[in-house]
Amino acid sequence: MIKCFLILTAVTGFIACNKTETPTAADNSEGGDREAAPEFTIETLDHGTFILSQQTGKVVFLYFIGYNCPPCIAAAPLVERDIMQVYDPDQITIAGIDIWDGSVGQLANFKIQTGVTFPLGIQGSAIGTMYGATNDYVVLIDKTGRIAFRQSGVNISVLQENINTLIKE
Repeated sequence: MIKCFLILTAVTGFIACNKTETPTAADNSEGGDREAAPEFTIETLDHGTFILSQQTGKVVFLYFIGYNCPPCIAAAPLVERDIMQVYDPDQITIAGIDIWDGSVGQLANFKIQTGVTFPLGIQGSAIGTMYGATNDYVVLIDKTGRIAFRQSGVNISVLQENINTLIKE
């Protein structure tokens, strides 16, 4: 009985980590009817605070993760290398948000495993719910605080294309 439960739990976790969804632009008309991004404040692993409303004027890249999600662990270094290290921090800000509500130690382990330097928000399940986000999910917010793009999984070329468009707006 316990063995069946463990197998069922593992399969359910794997399916949750591997949900696929087509990327969607919230609106292609340079801000037109884009939905306002829900405001939030979250404590970060480095004892800081990430406040969405303080990011006005920059493109915001939110990466919703699960602290032990295999696709998140695999994709986070790509986000670091191909987004964080490429774009000017005056134009874009990145925050990872743990929607699995892991402990500080579990999230610190994620940071060590992936080598990311962008802030990681602790206890972010409520924020994930506000954004309709699962783990391994990206939301791009334009410079005026409106949701411009959503994507399940990390497709760097699609993200870069959308970021470049948003920076030019």
